[in-house]
Amino acid sequence: MLLKKLGQSGIEISAIGQGTGIHHSLTNREVYRELESTIRSGIDMGITLIDTAPVYGDGASEAIIGKALKGIRHGVVLATKVSPENLSPAGIKNSVEGSLRRLQTDRIDLLQVHWPNPQITISDTLLGLKDMVQDGLVRYVGICNFSFKDTQEIHQQLTSKFLASVQVEYNLFDRSIEREFLPYGQQEGITIIAYSPLHRGRIVANRKQYAVLQEIANTYHKTPAQIVLRWLTVHLPVVVIPNTTNGQRMKENAESIDFDLIDEDVRYLEAQCTGHFREISPRSIHVADDSGRSVYRTLEEALGNAMNCVPSPQELAEQIATGDFLKPVRLRPVQSSHDRFELLEGRIRYWAWVIAHGFEKPLPALIEDFS
Repeated sequence: MLLKKLGQSGIEISAIGQGTGIHHSLTNREVYRELESTIRSGIDMGITLIDTAPVYGDGASEAIIGKALKGIRHGVVLATKVSPENLSPAGIKNSVEGSLRRLQTDRIDLLQVHWPNPQITISDTLLGLKDMVQDGLVRYVGICNFSFKDTQEIHQQLTSKFLASVQVEYNLFDRSIEREFLPYGQQEGITIIAYSPLHRGRIVANRKQYAVLQEIANTYHKTPAQIVLRWLTVHLPVVVIPNTTNGQRMKENAESIDFDLIDEDVRYLEAQCTGHFREISPRSIHVADDSGRSVYRTLEEALGNAMNCVPSPQELAEQIATGDFLKPVRLRPVQSSHDRFELLEGRIRYWAWVIAHGFEKPLPALIEDFS
């Protein structure tokens, strides 16, 4: 297994980690057992980084991990998170104590801020994080889903002694971190933890790109997913956390690191998996959701923020108005139209953009089209 340093710490982590996100409403005990078994199998295969959060399954993910790690905790680098509503010093303390109970451990190796909360100052949050490190309950801290501008500000205040990682989405479909986050992580010695490395199972943007990926995979006798995971981990600061409860998939993930991609194939893959970034009029986008989650369907609903999203669309709009935008939204074409799109991911960012710029200014978007 390829090992990399966690930031500038002395801790080594596997380049392939385990994501353990489960839906908050999922109560299927069979799935819980499968996750526990998969975690232990991954560790046996040399995967030592495990990433979780209190919101995954309303604490169930952490509890399953705590059970799975009995007797083998010493061989694992355990990363969890703090939700945005808990980013005050007192909230961070309470969150950490709850995570420690569920994880059945006396320390968290990497504590990450899950999402920013503009209602709580960054200085207060950093104070709370430093307290946890000084108290010995946390070894290092990281942040997730922050804009690049905020990441720089936090890094300047924390320094690399404390800030070990930045967790962002990175895959062949969404390569937006390559402009700023990736070179910054390389320069400053900050680990980039890539979530959704396989684009939620779809891997690429369209059938043509998948054919290219399959062609390369055949030459290495690997799966397309293994090629993508290896491509991601070629980047020095990058480790990946694919999410699975399938034992065979876990084996494939672990084996994605036992070969090297030649430079020519890397260049070819990168050149072919581009061209799906566009700027789209917000009026051309239908706010839909096929996952069963509630969404804001009108500007008035977004401004009201009845679901208490943190950060709210209005708060994100204030950030966007300064030119600080987290990442493009994700769209797919409406089959019956060439100029209409369904919004697949980034609903709060969509409304924040509309609040900041109105319906006329084109919105940065990534287009997925398997039709």
